[in-house]
Amino acid sequence: MTAKHGKAVGFFGGRMLPVKWIPKAVGRWEVGGEAAAVDQVFVRIEKIGAMGALIGALEQLATTSALANDGIFSWSVNQTRFRGIERFPMKYVSKLLDYPRVIAIPQVRLTAAARMLLGRPGSSERALLLFVLTGTAAGMQVRQCYGYDGSDNISLITFLVAAIEKAFPGDYQAREACIRFIAFQSCVAYAAAGAVKLVSPIWRDGSAITGIFRTSVYGDKGLYRLLCLHPAVPRIVAWSVILGELTFPLVLVAPKPVARGILGMGVLFHLANGRFMGLNRFFWAFTATYPAVAHVSRSLRP
Repeated sequence: MTAKHGKAVGFFGGRMLPVKWIPKAVGRWEVGGEAAAVDQVFVRIEKIGAMGALIGALEQLATTSALANDGIFSWSVNQTRFRGIERFPMKYVSKLLDYPRVIAIPQVRLTAAARMLLGRPGSSERALLLFVLTGTAAGMQVRQCYGYDGSDNISLITFLVAAIEKAFPGDYQAREACIRFIAFQSCVAYAAAGAVKLVSPIWRDGSAITGIFRTSVYGDKGLYRLLCLHPAVPRIVAWSVILGELTFPLVLVAPKPVARGILGMGVLFHLANGRFMGLNRFFWAFTATYPAVAHVSRSLRP
């Protein structure tokens, strides 16, 4: 640092700046770095979530016969759940959800998810794609109403919050709040699932595990035989799931190696669910929240 014309000056980035300018310059550099980190978090969230949406749309397109008028999800039957379905504007919504028009919803969802995964759409286009993914998810839940689970709910929340974040491009605090909201929702989902299992007698004694894997929908013959041969294994698995879900929120304040271990165990847990129970959407829906969880964990860690 030198003095020139009675003013203290210093070097910053190869340029001579007055000392009173340095805090502002450093501040802009720090905010720019934080904004880039937030951008990276949302890109990861959206890419992972879009992969799950793409797979879900392909599954729906492969089973459109269930949406037909003589199918299990016939709209002529399901629409009786709503009052005033023949009134404006519900009658137009009803026409959109009728077969075969309803097939357009997973087709649009597939297109939006593919665009999110391919190339590098800008912020405005990403916002539009996210609203499309949110709207199509909500539309299919209204249309079908059965067969949806926690993965669909967390995906809808994640897409909606990521879309809202695009409305605050220059507000770092608002964007950070969106990340924290997604991380909070993820932790609440895990903790709530663990609490429900904890108060269930069939989960505490492990019989729920055996019961799940003997079903035709979520079961696995090989694993079921293994569980029957070793009666202690179901209880160990059940308590591992309970404790893992209940302690997941600790990832926000745990030391870095522990936090990484918790997230790693979460990935393995959902991979196992996909392999043995066919819950492939759970993997993409919940791991899409992990970039937000990791980001908040870094900010809260001492």
